[in-house]
Amino acid sequence: MEDHISKLKSFSKMDLKSKQKVIADGRPTPQLKDLLQNDNQRVTRTFQKDWYSRVEWLCGCAVKQRLFCFPCLLFSPCAGVWTNQGYGDLKNIHRGISKHERSSIHIQNQIALKTFGSSTVDLALSEQRRLDISTHNAMVKENREVLKDLINAACFLAKQELAFGGEEAVRPSNRGNYVELLHAFAEKDERLGRHLETSPVFSGLSNRMLTNLIEAVADVLRQDVKKDIGAASFVAVEVDETTCVTSRAQVSVVLRYVTLKEDVHEVKEVFLGLDDLSDDIATHVLGVLEKHNCVEKLVAQSYTYDGVTVMAPQMNGVQAKIRERVPEAMFSHNYAHKMNLVLMHSAECMPETRTFFKTVEGLGTFFSRSSKRAHLLDDVLQRRFARPAPTEWLLQTIIMHLADLRAVLFIISQTPDCWDIDTQMMAAGYDQWLSKTSTCFLIMAYQSIFIETDALFKVLQDKVMDTAYCCERILDTVAVIEGMRREFGVFYERYEQKCATLGLTDDENPQWVRDERAKMYFNILDNISVQMRASFDHFGELAFLGLVDCAKFGEMSKGFNDGKLQSLAKYARFFDLERLRSELVGLYGSQAVRNTCQSPGQLLDFLAQKDLVQTVPEATKLLQLALTILATAASSSSALKRLKLQSHIRTDQERLSSLAIIAMEAERVSKLKENKEDFYNKVTELFAEKDERLDFIYK
Repeated sequence: MEDHISKLKSFSKMDLKSKQKVIADGRPTPQLKDLLQNDNQRVTRTFQKDWYSRVEWLCGCAVKQRLFCFPCLLFSPCAGVWTNQGYGDLKNIHRGISKHERSSIHIQNQIALKTFGSSTVDLALSEQRRLDISTHNAMVKENREVLKDLINAACFLAKQELAFGGEEAVRPSNRGNYVELLHAFAEKDERLGRHLETSPVFSGLSNRMLTNLIEAVADVLRQDVKKDIGAASFVAVEVDETTCVTSRAQVSVVLRYVTLKEDVHEVKEVFLGLDDLSDDIATHVLGVLEKHNCVEKLVAQSYTYDGVTVMAPQMNGVQAKIRERVPEAMFSHNYAHKMNLVLMHSAECMPETRTFFKTVEGLGTFFSRSSKRAHLLDDVLQRRFARPAPTEWLLQTIIMHLADLRAVLFIISQTPDCWDIDTQMMAAGYDQWLSKTSTCFLIMAYQSIFIETDALFKVLQDKVMDTAYCCERILDTVAVIEGMRREFGVFYERYEQKCATLGLTDDENPQWVRDERAKMYFNILDNISVQMRASFDHFGELAFLGLVDCAKFGEMSKGFNDGKLQSLAKYARFFDLERLRSELVGLYGSQAVRNTCQSPGQLLDFLAQKDLVQTVPEATKLLQLALTILATAASSSSALKRLKLQSHIRTDQERLSSLAIIAMEAERVSKLKENKEDFYNKVTELFAEKDERLDFIYK
């Protein structure tokens, strides 16, 4: 009934036919049983329905339990108590009715009601409103069609990580990618061409409108991501803290989770935006999780800074704050990837090794950013530096092709007719760096280390489900690296032989050089040992992964490992452990499962395809937990850096974050656009909310 009163108040906005229906339906006269007044304990006044028959204009609202004036609601909905909050003073109802009936506004409204439809003015106003609505809706349809082209242009540039260009024209022949792309569309679309030439208000080319449009597209993606996450059982979070060109701290957040749709599982990694860091990291992360209603689903967390993993103890404070709120949120990474990060992080501990690896990266960039240099490298080495290439891979390439690489750099530095002066100087500098005995020493030192760590990397890639075996190999690798301290004499002899072969010599005292190199060598080994122990200290906590190691189901069918089940205790609130044990025993004993499934992902798909998810719900959750924790985190930092470089200097933080979301979630954009009209409508409605002056909503 309250909606009925609200409808009566919108009478002036209705068309003629709707107005006639409201008047024909008459005033609402509900029984107001709760409209009571207690003067004292002995006297209680109640509303008598016969008041409706005594007063022809009186009507009521059963929800508000108040009385209203029917003609005033229609023609003056804000005229006073009889149209706003309603009348409820039963003690003085006679006086209230009499006073209202004598008011001039009520008399005018009564006349308007009695004479409605008989006046040509009413008919003319109604017809004019119909024409106005028709004209408005035609304009809305035109604007919505044009906005589709603008949406497509914005999505294309954002997905391809291309610059949009500034608000003003760069020059007459190049007005920026966004404007030029729209005019290219207009060559095949007369409607768009006409709009771009003639629209005085909604051209779609202003910086403000473009920002609103980008944010509207990103908001549609955020809504879809939130819906996706709502259906997931678990999430893991990866946080990357970076610094922008203005030295502001910025944080990007990626959530990992498992979806199970159409009988197929998918490990998803969604980028949630790039934000200035106004709070501490833990508060920011918890805020993002709360916004997506998934704090209680968090099972793992990891952190990087400018693309490099931040190890304990640097981030212990952040981890601890998160775990105060969510105790199950273990610090985790893809462990094979973590092996590489251990090496890179250990190099940050000494100036010499930090400079060494920065120079290695610079040499890779020197060749990868010039096709001419890359082609020369191909001709000599038959191998090109990939872009972007992992630092370890670059170092391995240098180790294998040192002499040929120096030959390439010598050719560049000695052929001034073919190369510009900057290229020659850089080539000469890198050649000089490669000719140093200190460079040769570090190359050989890390080559010895890589032999051991590469083997462990392969184990962690292939055997991560067998945590007991991986723990043994981690300890073995640490022991070998620590044992290399005792073999320094043998290593140094090989190093001296290598220098002699390459013709490299030291001008300084040989014994002093040896002593300094020994200190550096021991420091490198100690740093790597410490980093490995810190990084893999909690690896044993993942013993429960062995419960879903499909390759060992036959072996496990002979006896259940309760120790692995107990390692799941930290996640006990998510599981019925007794039922999980029974379900796993049933899966281990199934010949069909053992013959079909070789990985947790295959087993999850098998359960979905055979309609067994409800049969083994606890085992299904365990598979999802394992895949969530072990998923390889998406590397968002490189794309974010590209977006920062290409974004216009005036691009604000919200627009940059929205651009980043569209770029990172390009696949999601494409999937949403499969249902074109639904996608366009959602973006249009959100865009209209950001700029209510424009006509995008039908009347």
